[in-house]
Amino acid sequence: MRQKSKQQKINEHLDDIQDSIRDINKAFKEVSRKQKQQLILPQKLEAIHQIPKIKLITQPNLNQNSTISSKFEQINTQCTWRTSSPTNTSFEIRQLYDSLPFDNQNGGVWGQGFDIQYNTSQWTPDNKLKIILMPHSHCDPGWLNTFEQYFMYGTRHIMNNMIQTLEKNKNYKFIWAEMSFLSLWWDQATIQQQQLLKKLISNKQFEIVTGGWVMNDEANTHYFSMLDQLIEGHQFIEHKIGNISIKSSWANDPFGYSPTMAYLLQGSGIQHLAIQRVHYHIKKALAKEKQLEFLWQQTWDRSTSTRLFTHVLPFYAYDIPHTCGPDPKICCQFDFKRSADSSTACSWGINPVAINDNNIQERAELLLDQYRKKAQLYRTNTLFVQLGDDFRYRMMYEVRAQFGNYDKLLTYMNRRTDWNVDIQYGTLSDYFEKVLQEKSLQDFPSYVGDFFTYADHDDNYWSGYFTSRAFFKRMDRIAESYLRATEILFSIAHVKSLQEKTFNSFPTNDLFMSLIQARRNLGIFQHHDGITGTARAHVVNDYGRKLLAIIKISEIVMQHSAAYLLFQNNYYFNTQYLVLSQDFPTYESLPIRRMLTFMKGQQSNHIIYIYNPTDRKRIELVKIFINIYQVYVTSNKKYIDKCQIDPKWSSRRSNTIEDNQFELLIQVDIEPYTIREYTIHMTTAQEICPITKIEYITEDEVPDSTTPFVKRVIKTKLIEINNRFLGIIFSKTGDILSLQHKISDENIRFHSNIIQYGTSKQSDHHSGAYLFIPNGNAQDIPTNNYNLIRVQRGRLINRIDFIHDMYIMQYRLTDTKGLNDYTLELSVTTHLNMKKDTELALRFSTGIKNGADFFTDLNGFQMIRRKTYDKLPLQGNVYPMPTMAYIEDDRMRFTILASQPSGVTCLKPGIIDVFLDRRLTRDDGRGLGEGVMDNRETISTFKILFEPRRTVLMADRTSLTGYPTLLAHHLSIELLYPTHIFHSLIPESTLHTLNLFLKPLFLPSDYHLVNLRTLNDNNNDKKYSSSKNLALILRRFAYDCDESYDSLFYSEQVRFEHLFSSDQIESIEQTSLSLRHIKEKLNITSQLVVPFAELVTYKIRFM
Repeated sequence: MRQKSKQQKINEHLDDIQDSIRDINKAFKEVSRKQKQQLILPQKLEAIHQIPKIKLITQPNLNQNSTISSKFEQINTQCTWRTSSPTNTSFEIRQLYDSLPFDNQNGGVWGQGFDIQYNTSQWTPDNKLKIILMPHSHCDPGWLNTFEQYFMYGTRHIMNNMIQTLEKNKNYKFIWAEMSFLSLWWDQATIQQQQLLKKLISNKQFEIVTGGWVMNDEANTHYFSMLDQLIEGHQFIEHKIGNISIKSSWANDPFGYSPTMAYLLQGSGIQHLAIQRVHYHIKKALAKEKQLEFLWQQTWDRSTSTRLFTHVLPFYAYDIPHTCGPDPKICCQFDFKRSADSSTACSWGINPVAINDNNIQERAELLLDQYRKKAQLYRTNTLFVQLGDDFRYRMMYEVRAQFGNYDKLLTYMNRRTDWNVDIQYGTLSDYFEKVLQEKSLQDFPSYVGDFFTYADHDDNYWSGYFTSRAFFKRMDRIAESYLRATEILFSIAHVKSLQEKTFNSFPTNDLFMSLIQARRNLGIFQHHDGITGTARAHVVNDYGRKLLAIIKISEIVMQHSAAYLLFQNNYYFNTQYLVLSQDFPTYESLPIRRMLTFMKGQQSNHIIYIYNPTDRKRIELVKIFINIYQVYVTSNKKYIDKCQIDPKWSSRRSNTIEDNQFELLIQVDIEPYTIREYTIHMTTAQEICPITKIEYITEDEVPDSTTPFVKRVIKTKLIEINNRFLGIIFSKTGDILSLQHKISDENIRFHSNIIQYGTSKQSDHHSGAYLFIPNGNAQDIPTNNYNLIRVQRGRLINRIDFIHDMYIMQYRLTDTKGLNDYTLELSVTTHLNMKKDTELALRFSTGIKNGADFFTDLNGFQMIRRKTYDKLPLQGNVYPMPTMAYIEDDRMRFTILASQPSGVTCLKPGIIDVFLDRRLTRDDGRGLGEGVMDNRETISTFKILFEPRRTVLMADRTSLTGYPTLLAHHLSIELLYPTHIFHSLIPESTLHTLNLFLKPLFLPSDYHLVNLRTLNDNNNDKKYSSSKNLALILRRFAYDCDESYDSLFYSEQVRFEHLFSSDQIESIEQTSLSLRHIKEKLNITSQLVVPFAELVTYKIRFM
């Protein structure tokens, strides 16, 4: 009701000032008309202003049904591909959601399921029930304790105990998933222990499953880091253990599952996947139809080439009480650790008893009954039963208790020929092999979709962790951007050092060792209690230190690599030539910029180098912190007239302008994968960078200062900021009243405001680090009591700040020739420090008629259609948004691009809410034991994009997937991977522009260089060192075709000879995504061919 009354108030306010708006709109149109005439690229941008009528395409025949010209069609095969249909599947996630009542009926002993019956006659001597019992230990690389603490008191003992136990009995089996822990163990293991592990792996007693550095989260993570930690784990295996087979993936604990991870696994050569945390209603529905095993297919797949055989564990959890069958009261009696450890007694009142000759028949019958019931949920006579839990087998008494008692049970069951059962210990791959011996893959259903949002019971949806610890979620993306930029720069420097034999000059191996540590730190944070924000406060601090170490290592490696490439023969490794302009003083504070100091009579100019680590030319603004304002800028001794001087405020909430501190904004123009020199000169002449004007609502707000900035009170009734594409009108109380989209020449309904949620006061039903359980609908935070509203108007950027007690909102419109001109940039600064449960979100209200549908991304890799259901609680309609979300109708698409992951929802048509941060006083009962009270000051940054829709495919109205435009893809890349600015410590520049590759790298407009990664030298088993091998990973976007934008870009196919010269390359191979399998041998003239929507990895060996 409160939101409705506010909207009515806004409408009444609009009526009162409609005359003023009409006048301003006329002015906007006139400005827009003039700017259209003055565009720098009139030929290329002309089509943008010609909005054709919307055409529906119903058939995959472009000549008859598309508004795309035949010329454009010929050069853009993506458009042809988009009109074809993905391969049909047996079922998809939205069919399940549409059909299920979500009524939470009691299922008896299986509370979330149903009563299971069976007939013993279904098993015969020729058709036995085959049971694989899989011992495992789930080890979190950080949760209640830090990664290193867990290793010291837990995982090293688990590894030692299990290899010793498996050596004594060849029938025993065990699996291990986290290479992070295995790496620590390997480094302190004896040679005999290392050799024993290799033997057990060779004997198929010990199986490495997945092989990633961690068992990563799948909601908040970006595909770059997901693949990177998988590569790091697989590189460790190859380097230390050898060329072993990794067939199966085990993901028992991530809080929901993404098809992106399934794609990365399948693309890395993994054939099978087992998962656990799926919504209990979905599990029940799949179990009823015996669809808990299926072929998981990607939404865009036209050929079924991406299918991955997937097994869903049916019950509540992965511990022993919930894995033998539907009745946890019975299953818990067969977790024999509990009989010797009173602290883990069964919750159902009956504890395990040791198996002996007197009770074995009764015990075996009781257990087999559960096995048989569980088997009814699957299509084969092969049953998978897990034997483990968190950090199990740490003590040898548990190892003896579990294996000793199960040995007796297995022996007895197998001797009972009348029971028709064959039970044995096995690994994950043992299970899948037996299943596929019984049935072929074609006998299983196919599935498309994801498994978000997870709920484990009642209305307990795990949608809180999409936003928990927002500060570190943002820091993750910063660390990732630093590492990626460093990997590329280091790899190019490494190749140059190989070519020029300058090993003594460039410290390749020292830097490479540091780079490995940065990779592993990033991998650790992808863990499902790391980036999720669901660890204890002291563990979060440890993760923060690891993230900061990534940034610090990246700074050092980047600075050395750039200096080596820029200064060439003048480079010495013990001299510092460059320093990055941004500094991160601690792991829990926002970065600061280093100042360039000018001193009269001493240093009259400063050189900076700007590194573009992305695939497109960057025309954008960079910010330099200087101590004078009378400066001008050159590049390669040519005058750069696009610059601006902004004030430096004493703090983000302050209205005090610092003396002798200024922000210099420069419009830079940098080719892809290029470092370019700019020089800032001190001057006393009149031709200096223009100075920003500052405006306030009232005279009282205007600060007294002796700075050169013009400060004035806004005389008009409204506040407006604009650029060549957008114009926004604000009221003086902070409401957005109108947004003009100049491309389509129309006013768009748009409003944004901050909302907040509380949570229930019930002791056992409230929000926490994992769960989001609001106490009702969101409440608006009033916008009529801002402490300060301040406008800054400059030549290159206009911005308006709204400073509130709980947050700061800043809107920015740039006026350059770059892509950012298309967007409204918005940042929100929050620092929750109250003593009550509070969750903040940013609400965008538009006039878009999207119904109940909206789209969110999965790991920055693909989009999926969501639907808001009235039958679900509010928290069940919240989904992860790692990088973007959009809503659309036939006329307009509204896209939010984000620099950090968070939760998102669309509860009403035209309205989309993005969560910002959450502060929670209590534990939510999922094992953490504390709330989330360690909030830091956090800046959440977004780019808002309005795009008129010109061509609508009929299939897009119902497709499960969606496609961002190419513009949205490019803008997201720029947001996630900013340029890096180096301050030169050398007074002269010898190289003004450095292209990292042989030729300026103009990738096709739908290609993206994911990474260029130097690989380990496998010939050195004692120490990690860089090899002559590099991994080149490319992505090809799938996008919504838009001729007016897409045709601006170069699209010639790239060959390897465009990147490197033939005398550098020894061999080229296309491999699986994680480099473990060779697919095809190539040569220097081969094209870099990437299928639509996919990734490709190449392994390049240099001379």
